[in-house]
Amino acid sequence: MMSLIQNKYYIVRVGDFATNGNTKLLYGLFSIVLCIDDYISRNSTDCGTILIGSTVIWTFVEFFLHYSKTRIIKPMYITLWNEKIQLSQNTGIIIQGLQEGGLVTTLGLYFGDRLFDMYYMIGLHMFILVAIGNICIKKNIIKSSKRQVNTNMSLSFIGGITIYNIKSLYQYPEHIYRQLAMFSIMVYICSFWTFFLWYKGFRTIEIHIKNTSYAITNTNNSLQPYYKKDITCSDTFYILAYDVFFEIGVAYILFYNLFLI
Repeated sequence: MMSLIQNKYYIVRVGDFATNGNTKLLYGLFSIVLCIDDYISRNSTDCGTILIGSTVIWTFVEFFLHYSKTRIIKPMYITLWNEKIQLSQNTGIIIQGLQEGGLVTTLGLYFGDRLFDMYYMIGLHMFILVAIGNICIKKNIIKSSKRQVNTNMSLSFIGGITIYNIKSLYQYPEHIYRQLAMFSIMVYICSFWTFFLWYKGFRTIEIHIKNTSYAITNTNNSLQPYYKKDITCSDTFYILAYDVFFEIGVAYILFYNLFLI
């Protein structure tokens, strides 16, 4: 247990996805289309509500991650008529919030509500194939961001969200099925997404092990407080699975509890 706190576990993003504003805007537009269809076909504003709410909150999260230097991210760009335009840091963070929070929650709710409709499940897998294809055609290998997943604040945040979600499920059992369906869709989509990002080398991990021989008063410059561990397949699986299951699935169910209950 102490090793989970003492050591440092990082997820490293490689490639231009984090800085590609065009891709994020297209995904954001797709989520808006789903909200419009949900309103037309079911006279429901739930998808629109969760899109707006999750985007706003996740934008604030991105602001915090950036300005606390928890996530170090390069400036975002959009390309118009072969001209590359750098967006302001704040604009990039807002677009990041739309894609990181709004898209995933909207996909989860929209397709979760249609879980046993073959027509929509075909549409879901077509989206997954498009997303995978978009990953596979990319070749950029420049490191774009790096985030430590086990900071005290991050673990406390995820723990608090988990407790709140369990409490909400206990108080409102009539929402259990809908939340589980939404959760399953989000984890399902992001599992494919994360696997192919890892497979193509766009998502990697780093583990820095606490050096127990190191002391602040040590004068031997050869010793460092941490040393980098050689990564195994199990290390990669556990850290990326934690990211998908807890930092996406569990964390994003919070938006359902906040805005739809």
